[in-house]
Amino acid sequence: MEGRNHSSAVFIAAGSVSRMKADLLNCSRDLLASVQPRAAIRSLSGGTQRKTPHIGVIGAGLAGLRCAEVLIDGGARVTVLEALDRIGGRIHQSRLLDQSVDMGPNWVHRTDDNPVLKIAQKTNTQLCAAQDTMHVFESDGTIMPPDLAASGLETVWEFIEDAFKYSNEACLDISPDLTLKDFFRKKLAESSLSDHQKARVLLLGEMWGSFIGDSWERQSLRWFWLEECLDGENHAPIIQHVAAKVLTHATLHLSTLVTNITTIETTTSDPKITVTTTNGTFSFDEVVVAVPLDCLKSSKPIFDPPLPPAILRAVANASYSSLEKVYIAFPTAFWDSASDSSSEPFPSFAHFLHPEYVPTSQTHFNIEMVPLSSPSIFGPAATPTLLLYTHNPCAAHVSSLIRNFPPASEEYFTVLNDFFRPYYSRLPNYIAGAADCTPVAILATDWHADDLAGNGAYTNFQVGEGDGAEEVRLDEDVRAMRAGLPERGVWFAGEHTAPFVALGTTTGAY
Repeated sequence: MEGRNHSSAVFIAAGSVSRMKADLLNCSRDLLASVQPRAAIRSLSGGTQRKTPHIGVIGAGLAGLRCAEVLIDGGARVTVLEALDRIGGRIHQSRLLDQSVDMGPNWVHRTDDNPVLKIAQKTNTQLCAAQDTMHVFESDGTIMPPDLAASGLETVWEFIEDAFKYSNEACLDISPDLTLKDFFRKKLAESSLSDHQKARVLLLGEMWGSFIGDSWERQSLRWFWLEECLDGENHAPIIQHVAAKVLTHATLHLSTLVTNITTIETTTSDPKITVTTTNGTFSFDEVVVAVPLDCLKSSKPIFDPPLPPAILRAVANASYSSLEKVYIAFPTAFWDSASDSSSEPFPSFAHFLHPEYVPTSQTHFNIEMVPLSSPSIFGPAATPTLLLYTHNPCAAHVSSLIRNFPPASEEYFTVLNDFFRPYYSRLPNYIAGAADCTPVAILATDWHADDLAGNGAYTNFQVGEGDGAEEVRLDEDVRAMRAGLPERGVWFAGEHTAPFVALGTTTGAY
């Protein structure tokens, strides 16, 4: 399912331009206009003696680093303020035994003209193309017959394409309360499928949660077209490449948490920006705020004067995914151990849907599993490790179980192993108690507890939680964030301000 590619032309009527394409064209025009000879930065425009503008960039994640790089190329003096003791933000690696693993994103979305892909190739970052193969484990723990899974998935993707088209064409006529699951139910009610087939399609449709990092019961149908934007070793070389110019030509302050951004206006000159941090106060001509979306939602940093209603509304209306990852390492890839040469290799993906063979506390938690063990896919980076993806409510539950335990502790290992054993024990060749089937290391993300990451993973587009009194326009909200506050010298950057086609991705952050 994850490997299937779709042309955006599928989702629009003949001869028309999709909302996604129109936005990309507009962003391209804005980009071309920005490189024309003009005073692109406000503080360059005053007086005959032009000075070098001093720009503050808040956040040293991918968006902040890329922004600083562009500003340096434009001749600005740049200072980067980062709350963490490292660069990279949510693109971060940890050690699992003797291997580096990504705790943040590890997929490169869309390969056509993707700048992140080009950097990966330039830095010799190993990229792995996952195959379009999967096992679907049904509620009783058995593997769904391949022919039934294939026919069900064909219907799922047909409905997904119909939903994209409907959302693109009738966006503002769709009730803000309708979800993707509601759309599936309507399509199934109109279909001639049997009750068993309908139930199977609804079950398989839950896989969409792995795409957006939240339950498909939260996926907004009205704004589904914004999700059209829908692996490699790790992103570390990419971050180092983007950061190279910043580390050389900008001033970088780590462990420097920004608490307040104040615009000081005068009647005789352009406004100045004062940024208060845990390590002192800085003064800038302009600032670019490149912190995660949910940091803005929780008023981190505080703006003085407060942000205007359009920006506050955009921040409040946006949603943030709950995706978490768990790596489980084994002595050997027992699931790949074929009993004879004719056996099929284990597929690239496995989905555990509505499991009823687990403790009551975790019933119906859906899990996606990606084995990292195939030499044909991962080459020399192949390792006997399972990568599992969770989203709420499962992700929040797992995070709460481990929050009080250090990752190196026995309690941490035991809690995670007990939780995920019912899933990995369903894999082929598993033998309870066998050394090869017993994990040797487990590592989990806990973005839910990371305030500086915004307590989540990336932007997505869920149904609203308001009373419906005010119409929500998520497309206009994104445009408001992109526009920033030029009159105050305050701008925003990040995957939540990207062209619609790249929202919520590393490419969008770049």
